[in-house]
Amino acid sequence: MVDAAEPERHAGWNELFFDLIAVAGVGQLAHLLHAGPGWGAVGLYGLLVGAFWLSWACFTVYGDVVAERTSSFALFVAMAGMAVMAAAVEGVHEEARANAFALVYVLLRWYAGRLWRQGRSLLVVPDWPIAQYGAGAVPWLVSVVAPDGWRYWLWGAGLLVDALLLLAVREDGERVASRWAARRERHQGGPGPDRPAPELREAGVDAAHLGERLGLFMVIVLGEGVVQVIRAASDQQHWDVRLAWTGLAAMTLLASLSVLSVRRGAAAFPQLVAGGRPRWVMLCHAAGSAALAALAAGLGRAVEHADGTLPDDTRRLLCAALAGYFAVTLAAVLPTLDGPGQVRGVLVHTVPAVLLSLLLALLPVSLAAGPVVLLLLLATLWARGYRVGRPERRG
Repeated sequence: MVDAAEPERHAGWNELFFDLIAVAGVGQLAHLLHAGPGWGAVGLYGLLVGAFWLSWACFTVYGDVVAERTSSFALFVAMAGMAVMAAAVEGVHEEARANAFALVYVLLRWYAGRLWRQGRSLLVVPDWPIAQYGAGAVPWLVSVVAPDGWRYWLWGAGLLVDALLLLAVREDGERVASRWAARRERHQGGPGPDRPAPELREAGVDAAHLGERLGLFMVIVLGEGVVQVIRAASDQQHWDVRLAWTGLAAMTLLASLSVLSVRRGAAAFPQLVAGGRPRWVMLCHAAGSAALAALAAGLGRAVEHADGTLPDDTRRLLCAALAGYFAVTLAAVLPTLDGPGQVRGVLVHTVPAVLLSLLLALLPVSLAAGPVVLLLLLATLWARGYRVGRPERRG
């Protein structure tokens, strides 16, 4: 972690330029759900979001750890690869595009792993053990030659392996050293004067800087919601009061989520106290950003149907996405809270937001688009009623 006496780091120009690929990728991924979400579309969306986010996270953590030694060329290579992945999203059901997505993902994972070797030294990051393991990319590689029916199952297995590695593996310098020594004995006949063992250096993430990077990614996701709302409104032939107040409610919902996720917490989660477990927070960030990107797609559809009944599948998508985001928020925040007062405050102002969203999703009747968005806005405003560290009002 960064020493308190050192000046606080902020995202550099190279990092901000690198995040432009996230803008393009989130837009392409949200488009998967825009035409009408079904179970198959939601499942595929989850797989592609997971792979795209993990590719972004591998290079983001690399830049966070090595700081000013970050290679601009490495970030450009990552952008080029992720651009191919984003371009392959539309039409990913076709074998050629699916294979291109999988192969580029595998290559990016391999390249990200190589970056942790700086000359003859090997950087070990306990907070990001995926840097030293590529097992999660193997099922993606196998999917290129596997029958079509196995492709998505293999992709899901690869993401599950990475999630388990991130949660379960406790990496340290001694373990890495022993693994490298065993590798040399197998492939090079053991260490020798001409084959010195790599110098192992252990480093941790800069929690404040990484939290800022995660927050910027969430802003990008919310920005996709703004784009969807504007695009949907501009495509409407007749502008009337219902379109106006549905669009206003959608924009206010996005603004409220921005305040919650960026200004009232850390790492893009409201109420998150700095010092949480980086691995768990990173996994929660992946799920939370996927939920908000799905919400963005649903808001675009809601504005399209502002003058009538919202399709049931879109209503379920909207409500489940917001409920999912607040549920993930609870998972990320609860382990960091200090004392029953904070726990009670977060639960009282977050659980109702989850329950109201789920209730709207499960209603057996169809509803107009405007009231659905307005109720989701009210759920979000209720979640804004508490802030960790602020005394609770009594009486």
